[in-house]
Amino acid sequence: MTAGDAGAVILLVDDHRVFADVLGEALLEERGIARVDRASTLDAARALLAADPPDLVLLDLVLAGESGFELLGELARSADAPPVIVLSGSSQPHLIVKALECGAKGWLSKTTRLDALVTAVWQVLDGQMYLAPTTLRPVLNHLLSDLRRRDAAAGFVADLTPRELEVLRCLVSGMTRAEVAKHLFVSMNTVRTHVQSLLRRSDQHSALALVAFARSHGVTGIDEIEDRRSIDGPGSSY
Repeated sequence: MTAGDAGAVILLVDDHRVFADVLGEALLEERGIARVDRASTLDAARALLAADPPDLVLLDLVLAGESGFELLGELARSADAPPVIVLSGSSQPHLIVKALECGAKGWLSKTTRLDALVTAVWQVLDGQMYLAPTTLRPVLNHLLSDLRRRDAAAGFVADLTPRELEVLRCLVSGMTRAEVAKHLFVSMNTVRTHVQSLLRRSDQHSALALVAFARSHGVTGIDEIEDRRSIDGPGSSY
């Protein structure tokens, strides 16, 4: 545990005053917790963090007109910032994963029993991470599903024919179908056929979604390739 001999200091950031007051008082009755500061806004939390840094932050992500992700990101960029446990009314796996990616050391539901919450506090203060057992399966399922999507996307790009890849790179460059046809010296019908094939194989429903899908998996535009060749010289190839 990283808290001092006098006990742990916790900063509770939540704009639900009654909930924060009840939880704060309950935490103060726990052995080893010396103080619970409370903030209902990000600015108030920043002021408390600067004046007297706590040992740990319990952070709600949904504040009145503000997002706790903003403070979470700020703390993640600070080398000496206290660890953060998200205390949320949501249990959506993609939000949990996003919070962990942004630097949170744990995630708790607001319906978590006090003894489990206190266990999470000490575990995180000991330098570990904490996820409630009930969140592990949905979070792992989300991560595995995302991994499968990435693998499928990588396979999609690898399986394209040279002409399909050319068409896709033209679209990524922002060309219309007519411009693609002119650039590749093919008919509009040929371009239309390739685009329909790309949409079907990528499981996208519009050219705009297809372009976003392609960019997110490393497909560069024709213009970017040509710019790189002009910089690196005529012998370059990509």
